[in-house]
Amino acid sequence: MKAMRPVLAGLFQSIKVHAQQNPGSPYFAFEVPSFVFGYPLFDHAEAIDFVKTTLEEQGFQVWNVPPNLLMISWMKPARQTAAKPGIPKPPVDYRPFVYDESAFAYLTRE
Repeated sequence: MKAMRPVLAGLFQSIKVHAQQNPGSPYFAFEVPSFVFGYPLFDHAEAIDFVKTTLEEQGFQVWNVPPNLLMISWMKPARQTAAKPGIPKPPVDYRPFVYDESAFAYLTRE
């Protein structure tokens, strides 16, 4: 969509400015315009989908907030690793291990 090129350019600039001025707020709300001066009219729902897929291809997380808002985040999602079922240790591995025998010298005193 040619009409969305200047909109995307402005959006990326707004995201950069917002990220620099508000480093603790990795979210940005963007209202997709229903028309752009100098370009033919377009389907608004198609424009929202185009902007959303373009941002997702660039690595952003995007949520659609009806009717015409996009919530954009550039925060990386935390990786959730599944706990691997471990193989239980054999009883031999639980034997006592003395690091320093002098630390236990008080036990041998009478």
